[in-house]
Amino acid sequence: MDDPRPVRRSPLRLVLAAALTLAGLVWIGQGLGILTAGGSFMIGDPRWAVIGAVFAVLGILLAWRARRA
Repeated sequence: MDDPRPVRRSPLRLVLAAALTLAGLVWIGQGLGILTAGGSFMIGDPRWAVIGAVFAVLGILLAWRARRA
């Protein structure tokens, strides 16, 4: 039997997914030397591009799962 109550989704997962994706994109930009404002230690360090890519992918996957649930 189906539950007649509507499923209520919390926006927390989508907010977290957006934050992870945005942070990942910024880190990719800094690691590749595209975003250079602020004089961060991350600028031009390719490790941060890789870390950013991982965070961006995790954020996208989290958003996808949150939308499917």
